[in-house]
Amino acid sequence: MTTVADQHGASQGPEQPGSGSIRARTKRTDEGRFYTGLVALVAILVFATLAVVALLPMIIPGYTSAAITSGSMMPKLRPGDVVIAVDRGDAPIAIGTIIVFEDPVRSDLVTHRVVGVNADETYTTKGDANAIADITPVPPEYVRGVGRWVVPYVGLPRVWLADGRWIPLLLTIAAAVAAAWFVRYAVETRYDPWAEATATDTNPPRTDTT
Repeated sequence: MTTVADQHGASQGPEQPGSGSIRARTKRTDEGRFYTGLVALVAILVFATLAVVALLPMIIPGYTSAAITSGSMMPKLRPGDVVIAVDRGDAPIAIGTIIVFEDPVRSDLVTHRVVGVNADETYTTKGDANAIADITPVPPEYVRGVGRWVVPYVGLPRVWLADGRWIPLLLTIAAAVAAAWFVRYAVETRYDPWAEATATDTNPPRTDTT
């Protein structure tokens, strides 16, 4: 009866020339894929979190979210930013406050600053970057809320779509698809560059008995 300890490489014969460098290159490739997938995963999670934060107020009573689609509030608010506003109810709004309101003319949400309170309790508004105030006063019942938070950049796809700017929109969609494709390198075990090495390192030498 003979006992043979079969340790790594004990019965594999001489190592082929260049096999070590091939394994090293393969490991570097796997690590590169893993980190690329990790970056893509982080990017998707960050954008998804911002999107949820921007859209959630639309279904929560007392909150409103509005995308900035023009440069009228530059530099405080930029196109693509999403403003989250809180309903103040019947409380008066002070001059200098940024509000989100329904445009009486275009039936769209506008985010401007209150620059005056009129005798009939309507508000005079103005974009920070505009030379003159808005022509139409805003009745209190048209005010959706007072601006409280800003979520940057999330509204850019809507701005590009409204302006017919297809190139940045298509590039963003392509980048999102590519990121989703690369994520698999970070979440699937078969692309883990350390999985095989870890399994090999933790297995004790096998003992064969004949």
